[in-house]
Amino acid sequence: MSDQSKANRRWDDEHDSVVAPRVEQIGVQSVEVAGHILKTLASFDGPQTLTALSHAAGLSSAKVHRYLVSLIREGFVEQSAIDGRYDFGGAARTVGRAAMNRLDIVRIGTPLLGNLRDELQETVFMGVWTPQGPMVIEWFDIVRPVSVILRPGSILPLYSSALGLICAAYLPPDIIERALKAEAPQPLLRSRKLSKAKQIEMQEQVRRNGFSVVQGDLINGLDAVAVPVLNYRHELVACLAVVVSSGQYDFSGSGRIVHALKAAASRFMRSLG
Repeated sequence: MSDQSKANRRWDDEHDSVVAPRVEQIGVQSVEVAGHILKTLASFDGPQTLTALSHAAGLSSAKVHRYLVSLIREGFVEQSAIDGRYDFGGAARTVGRAAMNRLDIVRIGTPLLGNLRDELQETVFMGVWTPQGPMVIEWFDIVRPVSVILRPGSILPLYSSALGLICAAYLPPDIIERALKAEAPQPLLRSRKLSKAKQIEMQEQVRRNGFSVVQGDLINGLDAVAVPVLNYRHELVACLAVVVSSGQYDFSGSGRIVHALKAAASRFMRSLG
């Protein structure tokens, strides 16, 4: 066996087997360099000069400067107008917050969602607000006669889905206005065009009740109920929802479905602190 062949193979003496060499996937080197610079910046306690950042990253100042120019353009880095030091920009903070929020949401919400599905024996899902609109991020299904086409990653309309109504009621109006203007029709999903007065009326009703209901508004034959999960600042963090066949349940505030959803949301909020 040649030296090169030996280098590409490693024997596992304990099991007398060959471990295949690791196959490297082709990536984008410039992205890796940018990531390395961002991680180097994160290793400091505060803003840094170009010299200090270049030295810590093990790269030339000229190279680091070129990457910083692009990172500044994309909002991931900012340069102080006072002393010229570099620090994280708004885009980096947004990504960081989103990553932390989603980690906590998925970690805390998934077991709660599973327990809710088992308790109600109905399809349940969890959603969040994204720049694209209300998004389903977790879905626990049951077998039902009506086919449900929604899955994690689905973007739902604002005023014909229970998740969308929660977002419309608890998010700042300017965000909802922009999202509504950008909302595009989706195959098999119904959307509703409402007057401004009707939108405000529905938002107020959701906030007053603490939950939203759609009955065949999104998908014929299916009803959905959703409740908000709020943080300590009363900001919307996530949404828990139940999907049922139309006409099966009482959707009043004292009904079994709404009671179970609100109890799960309360546990969720306590876990978030």
